[in-house]
Amino acid sequence: DQSHMFFHALSATMRPHFLRLAVRPKHGGSSSMRHRSHGTAALGFVGLGKIGSGMVINLQKAGESLLVFDQNPAAVSSVVSSGIKAASSVADVAVQSPIVLSALPDDRVLAAVSDELLPALADRADGAIHVSCSTVSPEIARRLGEAYAARGVGFVSAPVFARPDGMRRGEATFPVSGPSWAKERVVPLLQKTALGVHDFGEDVAAANVVKLGGNFLIAAAIESLAEASALAESHGVDREQFVSLMSSTIFDCLIYRGYGHRVAARDHHPYPDAHFALDLGTKDVSLVHNAATQARCPMPIASLIRDRFLASQNLGRGQLDWSALALKASEDAGS
Repeated sequence: DQSHMFFHALSATMRPHFLRLAVRPKHGGSSSMRHRSHGTAALGFVGLGKIGSGMVINLQKAGESLLVFDQNPAAVSSVVSSGIKAASSVADVAVQSPIVLSALPDDRVLAAVSDELLPALADRADGAIHVSCSTVSPEIARRLGEAYAARGVGFVSAPVFARPDGMRRGEATFPVSGPSWAKERVVPLLQKTALGVHDFGEDVAAANVVKLGGNFLIAAAIESLAEASALAESHGVDREQFVSLMSSTIFDCLIYRGYGHRVAARDHHPYPDAHFALDLGTKDVSLVHNAATQARCPMPIASLIRDRFLASQNLGRGQLDWSALALKASEDAGS
């Protein structure tokens, strides 16, 4: 089973806590006036990778009309259909859509897209919103949040916990943070492609910290599985039998079951729908390390795992699943 959806059971067992969101009118206008001004305008979406394209299709199936853009024309063509139209540019999306979602690979791309989105959204003068669904640093989220607020535009962080197959099934989990008036309009949209949407307050960076913390815990679990399996194997114990016992008894949970199989079998193939590249894992763990350094929060395990990822990249494993991190423990043990 290579299509593990790790957050499906998590969201099913955790009751989502949707905070009551107060609407705070801006520029002297009432919230009802701002809602009426948008009518049935299409949602905008920028970034049609595996996660973004899955979100777009789910939103279209839920009755939303969408205007989409990606630098890759093939990515756009793969989703354009009845209810999903192509835009000519990032700015064109903002001109036609009062709410724009984006799913982008890193801080640099998010900043570049925002440079195009923000002026066009601000020109609308109708309380437009940008929803960032990317895994990025708390620093860029706060900087963009301030820039958007200064222009009267909402900026909401809503990074995604999901693999591509899980996203297509609508099984994502979203932590969200940002201005309450913006979240009131955004949360119902995200619920159309998720099992749970969890509000972490008005600090726009809070949801990004939650996402980094979650990804760090997954990476730490992979390293722990790798070291324990290497210990078992170095004493002649079958590593797959060992992990099977652990993941079906005292560590019977999503991450240990899913990644336990990969680690035990040394199966790190980049399956199309059950794959998170080691290069991206390195980026995320580096974001964790940087965020900890900025807050003067010691994270010795994060430092170790970051070095493990860098060593794995140097061995040419960047495009394998990030569970390939586990190979280093075996190699160090001579197994």
